[in-house]
Amino acid sequence: MRLELLAARHRSLAVTACEWRAIGLADPDRMADEAFDQLLSESDPTLADLYDAIDRVVQLTYERHAAQLSIIERLSNNMTFERTSRRDPNVLLDILSQLRNKHREVLQLRYWDGLSDAEASEVLRIDPAKLLERRAKAEGKFLSRVRKNHPEVIAPDVPELVASIKPGQHRRESVD
Repeated sequence: MRLELLAARHRSLAVTACEWRAIGLADPDRMADEAFDQLLSESDPTLADLYDAIDRVVQLTYERHAAQLSIIERLSNNMTFERTSRRDPNVLLDILSQLRNKHREVLQLRYWDGLSDAEASEVLRIDPAKLLERRAKAEGKFLSRVRKNHPEVIAPDVPELVASIKPGQHRRESVD
């Protein structure tokens, strides 16, 4: 995909992805610009290449802004949450963070970045059927841990629950 087309279609996605990954350490718009700048040398960058560039930019941001505070402290002090209930987002973030990386990543790509299953499978470089399997397993594990820690929660909508604890303000604009 040509860089101009990639940028036009996925600019808001890049801003959203940079924002929650950097936890308020830098301006997500500037970080997205930096990620697209890294793709200038690519002849035909893909969505997966964009996510690789976002990961590099976020890593550089953390290196530039190494701080004493833990991630949870930064989230609770510097970010706002969309609260859809009285559930404590820190507890839910902790539950999400305890999932295996491959499960947490699927949930974050789908419900924080707003990727479709096809886009998430492209970013993760896995077969779409494998992604569906992994997403179902991730949702089940997340839900069972939420129920264990919050027995009052009865059959919540996992996508809504995960989306409700997304740090930051930016949301991906819908693309046609």
